[in-house]
Amino acid sequence: MPDYPQPASIAVVDIVGSSGEHDMAKRRSRAALYAWLEGALGRLWTDGRHADRGDGVLMVWGRDVPKVEVLTALLRLPDHLPDGVPPRIRVAVHAGDVYADPRGLVGDSVNRTFRLNEAGLLREAIARARGPVAYLVSDEVHGSVVEYGYDGLDPDAFHEAVVDLKESTRRAWLHIPREDGLAARLAARSSVPRPAAPAQAGGVHITTGGNAEIRDSTIAGGDIHGTG
Repeated sequence: MPDYPQPASIAVVDIVGSSGEHDMAKRRSRAALYAWLEGALGRLWTDGRHADRGDGVLMVWGRDVPKVEVLTALLRLPDHLPDGVPPRIRVAVHAGDVYADPRGLVGDSVNRTFRLNEAGLLREAIARARGPVAYLVSDEVHGSVVEYGYDGLDPDAFHEAVVDLKESTRRAWLHIPREDGLAARLAARSSVPRPAAPAQAGGVHITTGGNAEIRDSTIAGGDIHGTG
């Protein structure tokens, strides 16, 4: 096992509202989620590495599994619903370097994927969606997979947004299956942060109004305001 990170595709799937359920309901939701993922992902489920998160799952695939295969398989989740009422889930997808050891998976890319999953935009999307799944895809995955339309992906179904990921503000892409209008409206409400105004240089700064006149070192007339 190399002692350095390796390129990987990363997904975090989280069950909505499980923290408010009693233990038996949590067990049913968790069992339904695993059955759903295993059935929808098929071979990719066994090809990847996954870690249980109680009310969700972290999944990682190495460089030998193309990102497009990971994304398209995850996007098929609404077409492979489990029996009964499926849990409502948030799905975040990212790609980056991951370090794996016998204890698990670690790295900034893993943290980024969890923060995408926890983003307020994705939480609102699944809260308002009629269907059971909402997706937030990182700019890295969008730029290398979605925008090229590989495997029939529709770039127009992913809507650019700016999300707060705690440590930074990042661009990501929202997708709500069969509810493109809702996704577009929610994404459009996210705003690009305005750059901070440049700091003024040191010294005295003077604002004048009216008929102010400056001669040599004397200022006279009008309204004069100074800072410094």
